[in-house]
Amino acid sequence: MPLDTDLLVKKHAQDFLRSLSVRNIKDYLVHTENFKDLARTKSDAKRSVSELVDKITNDIDERRADEIEKAADTISDLIGEIDAELDYRNEIGDRSPRDRSLTYMKAPPVEGRTAPAVDGGDIEISSEDNFCLRSNESVKAWARPKIQEAYHGLSLGRYLRSMVTGAKSDLEQRALSEGTNSAGGFTVPTALAGEMIDKLRAQSVAIAAGARTIPMESDNLSIAKVATDPTPAFRDEAATIAESDPVFTQVQMTPRSLAMITKVSRELLDDSINIATALPNIITQAMAKEMDRIVFQGTGSAPEPKGIINQTGIGNTALNGALTNYSKLIEARTGIETANAGPISAIVMHPRDYGTLAGLTATDNQPLIMPPALNGIRMLQTSALQIDAGSGNNESSIVVGNFNHCLIGMRHDIRIEVLRERYADTHQYGFVAVMRFDVALSHAEAFHKISGITP
Repeated sequence: MPLDTDLLVKKHAQDFLRSLSVRNIKDYLVHTENFKDLARTKSDAKRSVSELVDKITNDIDERRADEIEKAADTISDLIGEIDAELDYRNEIGDRSPRDRSLTYMKAPPVEGRTAPAVDGGDIEISSEDNFCLRSNESVKAWARPKIQEAYHGLSLGRYLRSMVTGAKSDLEQRALSEGTNSAGGFTVPTALAGEMIDKLRAQSVAIAAGARTIPMESDNLSIAKVATDPTPAFRDEAATIAESDPVFTQVQMTPRSLAMITKVSRELLDDSINIATALPNIITQAMAKEMDRIVFQGTGSAPEPKGIINQTGIGNTALNGALTNYSKLIEARTGIETANAGPISAIVMHPRDYGTLAGLTATDNQPLIMPPALNGIRMLQTSALQIDAGSGNNESSIVVGNFNHCLIGMRHDIRIEVLRERYADTHQYGFVAVMRFDVALSHAEAFHKISGITP
């Protein structure tokens, strides 16, 4: 039976757990805490890990050493979650806590109509939306019916490390033996793949804007797309009902392969206490940024999926100059609302344009007040958007939209391969991570781009 990591933290790191004001470490929800408290908790967690490591000496009982190591790993995982949350808030330019009510929807089962609530009751899930997950809903929770209980307690970071250093427990050994194939790669267990995708989604600006995730269980998926709105018409009694244009068409989603190589020194894998946390974070951060690039501006030329900016049917306003006021944002909002495709969930731009808007001044040199029509719409920023387009290689675009209509189809199986010989001369290992996804818009008119923006 695997050791309960919550109990191990209670046993070996009571003071740290008490400082969190929670009964179990898993009850500490990083997205609900304020920025300064997260930074302080991160510092306390690092100190606690260091103290735990100091307790592992050559003369300590092997079982106790294993308990302490697992407690340290659990706290290190929390440090990784805090790092990801801090980076995410800095990326979107909003350091405030996120909605506590989001925690009540962490387990939306796509295969059923109810989800367990924190008080033991059930939460009703609307059947028309249960094919996809919103930004506050978890892939790991969605995959829970598919998860083998035999893998309970296995962390993603320790699984990655065990690929190289070998299994340190029966749990890791089972996961490694069942996940290998003849090519020497590893299929990440469903529970850990869900955890990895959730880490990636937590760092994605597209997901923060409201894009929804479709867990794909095959290589092809068809979704309904709004082609044209129907046109109702009045009729006389017993008269023929006038036909209107088709409402829906079909969009085929085919996941494309996104891969990356991360190099790690053998000494670091052997000696670093937090590599099990740092390695998954490095992989997911890099993949999240590339996924955002594809979601917003993927070319559609194989093997890239087509992003929002290059989709047909979206609105377009060419600025062909610098941002001097908010008029083009109002124009984009009006275009979407006119198409009955609102409300606007987010406006996404490069940090360069975000800074330009933030620095606008009125004729009296006071900050330019944002028009009331834009109040309440999230302004997000991501460096995944290019700023070197156009003839002068200095143009960017802003994406305005109801991101509820942006769908990201993800295969929930992730492949990891270890390159043992390629970097042997520098005494390093290479981790190759491969995931597959595609992008589609269920209603293109829900999006508008402002192009040709110059510094």
